[in-house]
Amino acid sequence: MKHLLLTLVLVLMGSQISAQFSRETLAVEMMDRWRYADAYPIWADLAQESFASDSTRWDWIRLASESSFQADFTDEALRWNDTLVANGMADVEDWLRQFELLRLTNHYERLPESIAAARDQFAADSLLSAWELEIPMILSMIGDSVAYRVERLRPLAESEEFSAFPFKEGLVYMSTGLNGGFLPQRDGWTGQYYTELSMIEDESNPYQEYTWFEQIRNRDLFMELGRTTLHDGPVAFDSDEDFAVVTRNHVELDTTERAVRSRLQIQFYLEREGAWQLADSFAWNDRHYSVAHGTFDLNDDLIFASDMPGGFGGMDLYRSVWKDGEWSQPENFGPVVNTAGNEVFPFVSKTGALFFSSNGHAGLGGLDIYVYRDGANQHEHLGIPINSHADDFSFVFDEKLGKGWLSSNRSDSQDAIYEIEGAPSAGSLLIEVRACDGSPMANTEVKIQETNWGSILRATTNAEGRASFDVMRSRDYEVTCDALPGMEAPPVIRVEMPDSASYAATLDLNFVKQINQLVVQSLEGVPLANALLSFENREGKRLNRVTNENGLFEWNDEIGLEFWRVHVSLINYWDGYQEFEAPPSGCAMSIQKTIQLRPITKQDERIALENIYYDLDKYNLRAKGKRELDKVVAYMDSHPAIRIELSSHTDCRNSSAYNETLSQNRAQSCVDYIVSKGISAGRIVAMGYGERVLVNQCSDDYACECNEYRSGCQSCDEAFHQANRRTELKLLGDQ
Repeated sequence: MKHLLLTLVLVLMGSQISAQFSRETLAVEMMDRWRYADAYPIWADLAQESFASDSTRWDWIRLASESSFQADFTDEALRWNDTLVANGMADVEDWLRQFELLRLTNHYERLPESIAAARDQFAADSLLSAWELEIPMILSMIGDSVAYRVERLRPLAESEEFSAFPFKEGLVYMSTGLNGGFLPQRDGWTGQYYTELSMIEDESNPYQEYTWFEQIRNRDLFMELGRTTLHDGPVAFDSDEDFAVVTRNHVELDTTERAVRSRLQIQFYLEREGAWQLADSFAWNDRHYSVAHGTFDLNDDLIFASDMPGGFGGMDLYRSVWKDGEWSQPENFGPVVNTAGNEVFPFVSKTGALFFSSNGHAGLGGLDIYVYRDGANQHEHLGIPINSHADDFSFVFDEKLGKGWLSSNRSDSQDAIYEIEGAPSAGSLLIEVRACDGSPMANTEVKIQETNWGSILRATTNAEGRASFDVMRSRDYEVTCDALPGMEAPPVIRVEMPDSASYAATLDLNFVKQINQLVVQSLEGVPLANALLSFENREGKRLNRVTNENGLFEWNDEIGLEFWRVHVSLINYWDGYQEFEAPPSGCAMSIQKTIQLRPITKQDERIALENIYYDLDKYNLRAKGKRELDKVVAYMDSHPAIRIELSSHTDCRNSSAYNETLSQNRAQSCVDYIVSKGISAGRIVAMGYGERVLVNQCSDDYACECNEYRSGCQSCDEAFHQANRRTELKLLGDQ
């Protein structure tokens, strides 16, 4: 596994080897160049020779331990580190390596006594304190067991193989030193050949395999993915299997620092007519850090690992979304997933679960495999046999089929692919939501939460009041919904999902009748009396009431439950609004709302708007009226938060009911015009007042029109009537 991690941090630093070329100097040079596998034999010989000398070179013994540890020679590393511990020469870093080596070599039983000895020597060290807390968790994992069968696949070549990913009917994987096309080159860190992308053409017949190079020659697949002289892979595919994300090395010469730098980068490949072509490089690749191990989630968003600045340390997991033709700013998964260590090799299952490997969370040793579900406040360690004392990574699993693969170096410290089989673990949970009268609740958002996880799934009920979820079998879930009008509290039920393909449960909603009232008050909480409450139902019917001396309006049967909007107005205050939703038929409703009005504290900006007049019995806008409304549009453009009321009025001629309708149509014609100019309809209220608010004495009670039955009166002239046929503007305040 270390040959993968080397690509995460690989920096080949130039250093001058002195003319002396002693073994020690040569080993230091190799360590400077991250060639741990080449350096270890030299340090081992020097350390062994020092035992026979008069003075033991403990620095050589420490370097023998470090180089063998980095090269993944864990048994050798533990032997040298045990020597430092036994002779009282271990510092804090040596003890930390000791704990890690005990895990990697499956010596968990030694951890308690080792941490006790380290604490005796370094009582106040915070890193040792962290290990002291972690060791009990590690020991508890040893007895964990998951119903999986894990079996190593037959090696497909004389090499290490890992990171299998399903493709078509086969598997794409990484391999070291396969034959074909190029002279294989070794990695000085591990001593292994560089990795290449390879393929099993038919997953059901693993004895028939092809290297990626052979695929290029024989089938013109992945034309751009021929071998390089550095590490290639891993690879993952989107849901259509015609778009691939590949991790590749990017090497450049840094002339300023006289060094060769290698960073991991992500590249995308697209299949066109059976041939794969380079589509693009990931926009967030950078020469200063690595971006690697890309995979796609259920929405084909990109999940990847990176040590970019701003993370928690080491490699972190990020998400980037394809939007408007580009990849969005990467979003860190946060501390529930990421640590100061490395979180790598993400994979998203068909149920939306994020599987990943980490050496920063408490685990059995090296990289362990964990799962995280969106919205959860914790992750889960997958236990034994998925995890082991060694590096376990590249977990790919179909939870519905109960089949997948992982990679591990648990056997002979050699990376290999392991096939996973287990009972299909995903099932379907059907939730039926009913109102108190037994009727189905359509368009209701249902939430389920796994009891032991905190992960949340959401779905909206259909016309039959049903919502379906893909869940894990044999697990407990809490089911609820958001609060609805008239509901004292959202109901919560617990569902124990059985080990079966499907299960159904019912969520009953109860609506409790309480005191129904509205309270109008100032921002300071002072009750506001005589506030006008204008109620409106969905059909446009209106009903006006006022608050009492306590700012209170008590609900009654006259108002009922059909009215869903109330407009509150009071002199010297900005208007207020409140909307309600009636409960299902046959259920009681609880309405208890407080509406606060904001006072007008300064002279409001006014619009130089002349009244908009209409012809008799018409509501069509005149050209002059449109010019006046253009002023309103300009004002609302420059004040994007302001809301207005456009109130229309008629003269006294015709009946009151007719005039109410005519005035509403006139007001609405103004609103429609303003909306046509790009102003949101939600910022404008159309109010028709009919003949209720006249600007002169031209009323039915005075002298609206003289006729044969009203002798001696003086009719209002046309100018008086025209003055009453108008539309006025009123500022309502901010949204």
